[in-house]
Parts: sequence; structure tokens; C-alpha cells
Amino acid sequence: MRPRTRRVASARAARGGARRSERTRAAIRDAANTLFLEHGVDKTTVDAICAGAGVSKGTFYLYFHRKEDLLLEYGLRRLRRIREMLPALIARPTFRDALNEILDEVVRGKRWGREVTGRAVLEMGTSAERIPIDAPHKLIQPLIELAQARGEVRRDIPSDALAHFVLRSILGALRDWGLGADALDRETALSYALTLVFDAIATR
Repeated sequence: MRPRTRRVASARAARGGARRSERTRAAIRDAANTLFLEHGVDKTTVDAICAGAGVSKGTFYLYFHRKEDLLLEYGLRRLRRIREMLPALIARPTFRDALNEILDEVVRGKRWGREVTGRAVLEMGTSAERIPIDAPHKLIQPLIELAQARGEVRRDIPSDALAHFVLRSILGALRDWGLGADALDRETALSYALTLVFDAIATR
């Protein structure tokens, strides 16, 4: 086989392997999400996840060190989705519109149960050093800066600090709702958080 032919064959094999790897990862993720919703995180075992995904435990541990890593995976996928959305978000007329579009896409449109939501946010907070992405607040900082330039958002506080505040407020509301036992529904919890956020960051 000629060198160029070998390189082409090797590249095709690598692409095929990457696709298989992503399919396996997705199967594990989907099985875990179903089981977490049905039985809760603590009562779901790695064995049950493997059975649901049709993989061996050895295969599971190639991708995840423990079942809780799947909660971190869910959070990471949402952060990556926000990054993909940024070009469209920047074109939105207001920061409120952009933020609500983010929430529609990564929170409101998802089939996450209450416990899974709270545990996923908690896992992101306790495993921050393992998040292979820019600091999460940096994803919305450009939107804050645009809003400051338009006069929507106060300028006496740096955009970096405001982005931290907005993200922590929303994630905190989702965490508290997810881990709480009251009758408050998710949309109401988000609505309260957004009201407080926009009141705090509005132009003075």
C-alpha cells in the first residue's frame, strides 16, 4: 500500500473510531439519564447503566470513572451548547432576550428530573477543576458587555463580575430547586431568579 493510500485509510479508520466512541458514550449517557429519572441517582447502579446501554463495565470505565461523572457530562454539554449559540445570541436585541434563549435551549427544553438537575449543578460546582472549557461565566460575558454598551446593564461593575453574578444566581436557583423538597416548580424558581438578576444589574 502506498504512503498516501495508508494515510487516507488511517484517517478513515480514525473517523470511524471516533463515531463509534461517540455513539457508545451517548448510549451510556442516555441509559443513565433514563435510570436517574426513574430511580434517582443514588439508587442507580453502574451495572444497571451498562445493561441499559448494552455495554460492559469495562467499556463504561473507559469513558467515566463513576456514575456521578455523567451528571458533570450533562452540564458540560449544556455549556458547549451555549458556546455554539453565541453568534446568534450576540444578534439578539436585548440581554434579557439572549438569556431567555439560553434557558429555553439548555434548561426549559430538557427532560431532566428535579434531582438530576440539582445534582448536576452541584457536581459542576464541586468538580470545577475538571471542566475542560473556558470559565463558564466567560460564555455570557460578551453578552453582558454588549448590554452595557447599549445602556441596558449597569457599567459601574465590571462585566466579568456581572457575568459571575448572573451565572451563579441562575445555577444557584436551579441547584436549590433540584435539591429542595418544597412544591415550587422549576419555571417559578427560574422566574424569581431572573427577576432578582435583572433588577440587580439594570442601569442605575
